Amino acid sequence: MMNLSADQTTVVEAPIGIAIQVLASAGSGKTRVLTERVRYILENTRSDSVIAITFTNKAADEMKQRLSDFEDIDDRCWIATIHSLSQRIIGQYGHTIGLPSELHIFERDEDKKTLLLQALHEMKLDIDSLINTNGEITQKERNQIIQKYLNEFSIIKRELLTKDEIIERYIEEENFVLIYEAYQDALLQSDGMDYDDILVYAHQILSEQPWCGRIYRAKYKHICLDEAQDLNKAQYEVVKALCSDEVKSVMMVGDPNQMIYGFNGSSSDYLCHFFLEDFSPKKYKLDQNYRSTRKIIKLANKLKPNSQVESDFALQGKARIKQFPDEEAEATWVCKKITQLLDLKTHPDIEGEIVLNKMVVLGRNGFVFNAIKEKLDEEQIPYSLNRGESQVEPESIFGKVLNLGIKVRLNSKNWIDGKKLCLTLGIPEPHVWESQDVLTTLARSVKDSKVPFLEIQSELLSAIQGIDLDKPNIPKLVNHFSQSLKNLPATSEQKDIDELERSLLELQRFDRCWTVFKKKGLGESLGAFRNAMALRQLTEEFIPNGLTLSTVHTMKGLEKDIVFLVGMCEGVFPDYRADTKKEIDEELNSAFVAVTRSRRWLCITYPLSRMMPWGSPRNQTPSRFIKQMES
Repeated sequence: MMNLSADQTTVVEAPIGIAIQVLASAGSGKTRVLTERVRYILENTRSDSVIAITFTNKAADEMKQRLSDFEDIDDRCWIATIHSLSQRIIGQYGHTIGLPSELHIFERDEDKKTLLLQALHEMKLDIDSLINTNGEITQKERNQIIQKYLNEFSIIKRELLTKDEIIERYIEEENFVLIYEAYQDALLQSDGMDYDDILVYAHQILSEQPWCGRIYRAKYKHICLDEAQDLNKAQYEVVKALCSDEVKSVMMVGDPNQMIYGFNGSSSDYLCHFFLEDFSPKKYKLDQNYRSTRKIIKLANKLKPNSQVESDFALQGKARIKQFPDEEAEATWVCKKITQLLDLKTHPDIEGEIVLNKMVVLGRNGFVFNAIKEKLDEEQIPYSLNRGESQVEPESIFGKVLNLGIKVRLNSKNWIDGKKLCLTLGIPEPHVWESQDVLTTLARSVKDSKVPFLEIQSELLSAIQGIDLDKPNIPKLVNHFSQSLKNLPATSEQKDIDELERSLLELQRFDRCWTVFKKKGLGESLGAFRNAMALRQLTEEFIPNGLTLSTVHTMKGLEKDIVFLVGMCEGVFPDYRADTKKEIDEELNSAFVAVTRSRRWLCITYPLSRMMPWGSPRNQTPSRFIKQMES
């Protein structure tokens, strides 16, 4: 077992078979404790298996790595995010509630908008009057209205509302239920589901087909769940349905002070109240911060009084708050400070050399980085933007054809990606989208288009059409097209050179995704590969090229030796849209998370003037959180 404190050991070695609630503050080693609890259960039971649920795929991978030395870990421990777990349930038992055998996941809001609008059009409904508008509206206004409906649909699914509850909640919106049902029908008619449906369908299977849950419970006697403060209702109810009345050994670990995903329906109530009512857990608390220096802990306790206890071995560290006349001055100072730190090279507080990848510039949103990025470019300081686990969309024609072609090959009813594929290639759409060999038809049409490398694009479609869906030979496909691209005749056209470079890079990225898919043992089929991509299980690990720029939300669960928290103005942090006590409390949680990302040094800055998007400056006041930390 790893070196643990007395309090951590008490949690890890708690009696096996009971429910446990662990309230663990920032830097207290909660993920380590959860990992070692899993190990303890496996080592002290003969054949019991454990489900460990993490908040991100990265956290799942890290836990697998930490437990990789345990014999039979893959057989006895299922480590996954709640969406990955739910997707496997659907894949195995979706047919029991009438779902198609292969469900395509519509990930992008733009695709879901297209699907809804087309569904209403096919029902011969007047869209503008249906959504209760008066007179003509612009395309932008229409998109905003449709987005609002999609947001409401997400709420319905996250809260697992029944049809009667939907009708009651939206009783004043005459056509709302009609629009919602049209959207759901359109999804299923396209053999598709959206991201929220993954939890809804998994819960439906476990609730309506109890025998499915019993199959899992026969093997998995224990469930351990990390970041439980960020559970929403659908996630919590899936865990409850998985346990039913049989599994009592449930460990939930989290910190209510770090609940920052309220916009996604998350609430610390599931950890702090409902879990207590439903499982009567034994309660533990971990509040000693082993990560941060004393200066950081002092600021964190100003935001959340008495939330952190200093480790006996904590360094003094550094923390400062600085004011600047405007964003340009703020950015200039940050860049100068970064350069000074690099020149310093070493310091007793920092283990090893002071380098860029030990630093991060944090902001409440991406807009606060505009001046910083300009100054970093000017000073030639390399940086990378941390995008979390979001997927990188292909930019080359070849990359788009590869991505969209696979989606259409897997689901011939997927006319949304089919239309995008035709648009990418500049070819006419087929009359119907349910033909199993539609890619062959499109491959013939490409020969009359004007896209770059049209012969290769045509051959790629034919190759995708010929893929064995159960056991695709992806390395063979990658090797073939890598050579084909490299063997293209030399050209002096810069646009063709750029297109070729992007095509090869995106083919290599696709190949790396397949390698990760196989290494993780996530399946064999092309459908399993595509679902793993949709669930972001194959996202390339973020290895910053130099300095990291990150929003607070994408930095969750990560840490750096040196943190610059910029743009701390009222209306930015907290966000101007936060006007209820609940929303302000969540913004305070975000500030707490931002401060506690620092291991050693922290500098918080704010400008007294910011340039607005319309091009004029506006005076700013310090964030209320600044005032709280300075008190």
